[in-house]
Amino acid sequence: ALPGGENRPLFFARKFLGRPYVAHTLEKNDDERLVVNTRELDCTTLVETVSALVLCDSRGQRSFREYAAMLKSLRYRQGVMDGYASRLHYICDWIMDNSAMGIIEDAVRRMDTGVKYEVKTIDYMSTHRDSYPVMADSVTYERIRDVEDGYRNHRFGYLKARSLGDKSVLAQLREGDILCFTSTLKDLDVTHLGILTRGDDGKWHVMHASSTLGKVV
Repeated sequence: ALPGGENRPLFFARKFLGRPYVAHTLEKNDDERLVVNTRELDCTTLVETVSALVLCDSRGQRSFREYAAMLKSLRYRQGVMDGYASRLHYICDWIMDNSAMGIIEDAVRRMDTGVKYEVKTIDYMSTHRDSYPVMADSVTYERIRDVEDGYRNHRFGYLKARSLGDKSVLAQLREGDILCFTSTLKDLDVTHLGILTRGDDGKWHVMHASSTLGKVV
């Protein structure tokens, strides 16, 4: 048990407050390897790092090897690292894969009010191929296209920002929930991630790795 029954995701997330924001920390090797970096974080690696720590702690796992295995299970399709395309690049894919393995729960599915739906085709990576040097390789490119094919005309559940003024919607949120900011781009699902927490003012806040402020706040 954590001190004072503290919320497990927030307990670990607070350990990273003030850590510097650094983008592209996973793109350090010519071939795909498991990158473990708790010194520098972006919005996605913060959420992955905290999630892996929460899951290890809840299962009584304390070794670095167990943590690395948990991180790999979250980051790669069905927990198997098999090249760049096996990494769960899209957050919608990350949610679907980890939900299917019983690792996480799609919180929107438990909500009975405030949820809206949008149909989108997610293919940002293939349509912006030049932004991803590794996708110059035709095999990697085609594997990414295969992933995107699973998200053609995909129906996404989400909360509109203005619905967060509704007390019945707010009552369904939980501290430690992962918050995904949806993209306005027609071919992209999510632009940012964070972890929900209540501030001293009693209002909801988001703990996240901020590119604007250059650190976890």
